[in-house]
Amino acid sequence: MKKRIVCLLAAAFSALLLCACEGAAEWVADEIKDALSSADSPTVYSSESSEPGTPLTLPPLTTTAPPTTTAPPVTTVLPVTTAPPVTTAPPVTTAPPVTTAPPVTAADTIPFSQPPALTPWVVPAEIFTDPLEEEAAEIIDAAICRAVSCTLAMRDNRHSAVSYPFDEEASGYLAALNEEERTMWEIVCAAGESLSPFSLKKDDYRTDLTDSLFRLKDALEYVRPDLGSYLSTDVQFSLDSNFNAYCRAINDSYFDPRRDANASLGRDRVTLEQIRHDAALLARVVSRVVRFMPDGLSAYDRYYYLAVALCAQNTYDETAENRFLAFGALVTGHSVCEGYSKAYYLLCREADLWCAYRFGTPGGEGHMWNMIRLEDGIYNVDVTWCDNRGDPTSHRWYDHFIRSDEAFAKNGHQATTGVQGTGAFAPCPYES
Repeated sequence: MKKRIVCLLAAAFSALLLCACEGAAEWVADEIKDALSSADSPTVYSSESSEPGTPLTLPPLTTTAPPTTTAPPVTTVLPVTTAPPVTTAPPVTTAPPVTTAPPVTAADTIPFSQPPALTPWVVPAEIFTDPLEEEAAEIIDAAICRAVSCTLAMRDNRHSAVSYPFDEEASGYLAALNEEERTMWEIVCAAGESLSPFSLKKDDYRTDLTDSLFRLKDALEYVRPDLGSYLSTDVQFSLDSNFNAYCRAINDSYFDPRRDANASLGRDRVTLEQIRHDAALLARVVSRVVRFMPDGLSAYDRYYYLAVALCAQNTYDETAENRFLAFGALVTGHSVCEGYSKAYYLLCREADLWCAYRFGTPGGEGHMWNMIRLEDGIYNVDVTWCDNRGDPTSHRWYDHFIRSDEAFAKNGHQATTGVQGTGAFAPCPYES
């Protein structure tokens, strides 16, 4: 019995301790009372009595539960989702605001210490309605692009924009003609432009046609190198009573400009239509070069543009049949110094820039170059030697471009005839 009571009490207290709510404690106390009542009031004896049977009086059972501790409200915790690791971005550096600089012109950086970078330039797209113009474009446009690109990079605004107009009298060939020869000259030019026949007969003039022949040939070759690219003269000689030869007539002789004067009309399977086509083609090439010259250039840079275009188009070649012709330099692209000089003269004429010729013996050999005019005087330009000295943007190229007589003499040009220079110094973009 004693063990039963002890067990009941232990269960009761354990239940009271485990239960957190007041209702559950009361329920346990009631259950204990019922259990005690159902034990038939057993007699409990004291363990201290010497005699068995002495009843043990138990104190009343207290059923008061310990104070209930109210549990804190349960907060429903949502399942935790593990976030992906955060990658720390590198610190952002705010760039300074971009300031668009004005375009730099060559004048801002001249004199150059080294060749400047070139910006490629292309001829604007065209829709050709004229096959001749399209043919000219195929021949010369690459040289034009090169010339524009170089000119814009090397542009030197220190020089004056003042230019002198083209003057066909400048080289002195027309001044050498007398009055009758001037008339003959006009006839030759008019016939050459229309590709018509002409005949200058001794009986029509008082002058000696033998002397006139050489003066007219020089004027044709150097004053009108466009006509001289396909027109020469055929001379008829006779003997006087003393068996002395004299010029009886000077006639036209048209020839193939892709070859030379020996490939003449009627004798070497060349037709007048072929000559007419090539004469017009040369004119288109020349006009196209000048048409794409950049605006606003100084006279110095205008001469430079034309020289670069010629260098880009032509190659020095002593084997070309038409090497002495402007046509050879500008259309077929092969010539010697005479072709270079005549072509440059022709370009200057189209651009209305003053130009003349000079002759000499650099290295003991016959040579020919041009003279040009700036505001402060007349200068030498040897496009042939420029072209053989490398790139048009290099310092070396300028050794033979717009130089004084003194500078040219130091560079090996011993002049003999032609227009003399008067200018002292025109600095190139590498000079102060």
